[in-house]
Amino acid sequence: MRKAKAFIVALILFCFTVYGLHFYSIQAIGLDNNEFSTWSNKAKFNSPEAIKANLNEHTVVVFGSSEFQHGQRTIYHPKAMFKDFNFNPMLIGAGYYQSLEHAITLASIGETIPSKKVVLLLSPTWFKKQGVVDTAFASRFSESSYIEMLRNQKLSPERKEYMMKRSNALLGVDKSTLKRVELYERVLMKKDSTLMDEWNYKVYTDFLDEKSRQGVILQAKMANIKSNQNKENTDRDIDWKAYWLKAERQGEQHNDNPFYMAPKGFMKVKYKYDGLPPERAKQVKNCYSDSPEYEDFKCFLDICKELNIEPLIVALPVNGYWYEHAGFPAETREQYYENIRMITKEYGVQLADLSHEEFTKYFFEDGVHLGGKGWVAVNEILYNFYNETEKQSEM
Repeated sequence: MRKAKAFIVALILFCFTVYGLHFYSIQAIGLDNNEFSTWSNKAKFNSPEAIKANLNEHTVVVFGSSEFQHGQRTIYHPKAMFKDFNFNPMLIGAGYYQSLEHAITLASIGETIPSKKVVLLLSPTWFKKQGVVDTAFASRFSESSYIEMLRNQKLSPERKEYMMKRSNALLGVDKSTLKRVELYERVLMKKDSTLMDEWNYKVYTDFLDEKSRQGVILQAKMANIKSNQNKENTDRDIDWKAYWLKAERQGEQHNDNPFYMAPKGFMKVKYKYDGLPPERAKQVKNCYSDSPEYEDFKCFLDICKELNIEPLIVALPVNGYWYEHAGFPAETREQYYENIRMITKEYGVQLADLSHEEFTKYFFEDGVHLGGKGWVAVNEILYNFYNETEKQSEM
């Protein structure tokens, strides 16, 4: 009898603990903090609920990839540049995030973005002949975002069908995730699910939601990200020229190499190539001109159109000095840039074309990632886009 009572008491305490953590997580996930928004963390990227909870009227959602992880300890990264501003750039992406995963995420959060404006930092390296690599896609795939995408009634069946087909093909390398994805599709799209499917879907999605919330809160606490730190923030003018000149002076002092890279970036490639064979140029010719990534990029733009979101596409360049040395022809790179110009023109969306910065000294940390000058240029574009939104809201 005593054992039974002890078990019942323990069970009651356990239930109270679980429900307490559940309700706490719902409240705690809204951090209202620019540090959270500029935080590069997979738990955050995989949680549309956490992203939605931290959007406000000053937010511009910025999709990108590994550039967000570079320059974080400098004054030029958005994390430092806009630390105490009302402007709230919600950075989404890290290495191996590309157009398809961003399209899925946009479809999951687009309806809740107050400004209805987003930015996509487009990297040339996404547009390789094979497009996004299946193992890379699987490693970044967010089931929570995928479910929210399927639930979104504002998206056309054609758009969902495209993302389903592409995701299923790429997730072939992760059979367990693919099996769950097929379950979500049966329940939410195909409408041919069994009672067991419905039960499994309900149980697993509830678990997934809770796991996602708790994961974000735990990771944020470990990163010492506190809540409600934006209350005293104000926007102000930025002297972009001063930042540009400061980045140039620092580059002249420290980037003593023929590619004008940061010291760490140069060390990574210093011994990689010591004169490349002539056939190298033939191997890479036109390798960015034909890629599945173009259709994934168009899918992102189609979602913007269907959700009435205005995108700004920032065409990031590559380090021209390094690419020339590596035997990557200028005409091949130009064909990629021209493809992006044509697509954005076809869709009638804004394009910030930075291809002319390929040979700007100290623009890059390494061969492709932004350095001091690069972040200054991108931050100015982001802030101007945000200010356009602010002016329109005041009219």
